[in-house]
Amino acid sequence: MDIFSVGMAKVCFRNVNRNDAVAAYRGFLESCGRRFGNIYKADPVVYDDTPTFEAEIQRQPMNVTIVDAWQFLTMNIHAQVKPFFTVVENGKMGRKYVVLTRCDSGLTNLAALRGKDILELEYAGAGVGKAWFDTLLLSEKLGTPETFFGHVKVVTKPTEAVLPVFFGKTPACVVDQAGFDLMKELNPQVGQQLQVVACSDTYVDVVVCLREEHWSSAKLKADTITALEELDQDPAGQQICTLFKIDRMVPFADAQLDTIRKLRAKYESLQKEVEP
Repeated sequence: MDIFSVGMAKVCFRNVNRNDAVAAYRGFLESCGRRFGNIYKADPVVYDDTPTFEAEIQRQPMNVTIVDAWQFLTMNIHAQVKPFFTVVENGKMGRKYVVLTRCDSGLTNLAALRGKDILELEYAGAGVGKAWFDTLLLSEKLGTPETFFGHVKVVTKPTEAVLPVFFGKTPACVVDQAGFDLMKELNPQVGQQLQVVACSDTYVDVVVCLREEHWSSAKLKADTITALEELDQDPAGQQICTLFKIDRMVPFADAQLDTIRKLRAKYESLQKEVEP
């Protein structure tokens, strides 16, 4: 039986259990295979770190590769795989990140947070979210999160980041704009009593790639593209949408990465300035 290989970056997961993610993609791909008359065994593998993932793609590209957009730009894999899709979440493509404090705290800018504790939503502290926050601090000559703040605590849910700031237990937090907006809908007082002291541009979150060569047939590649296009219409695909909290996959356009390219250029320039 043919093996349909899938590589997934752990940084793309947002509070999703590894085994659940693997099972969801295996079920979806094997179900689609039967629907299109392609019989294979799906083999999804999760990669925790970028260098290992990059080396595996260069050695033997997977049929489908799911990477963080920041990773995609920094990895040397463009000869092996081509981006085909990104994702829509809560009706929007891409993600913004925000730093929040209480309106009555007197903490109206980043500099005022020196030595203060801060809560960081897990996926806001990885990939492009981390790059944005690090760049933000460097651009204001504030150093790194580890040296500037008193303590940085990583949490897995928006409520765990926002509510301690809302109740005055922690001075600040870093979350994504969508999570903050949802909490404001559930409790309007959150929006009334918290202020945004820093906000990012919109960054594409995930890039879904297909390998360029070595498909067992042109039909299998075409069927895979169709299956991903129809992810939200397939019962097994809907399980992926629910698990990863996405609406659907949409076609990728290179210009979608422009804001991340701009961020990367700024980040690398600032890094050179602080290098000894």
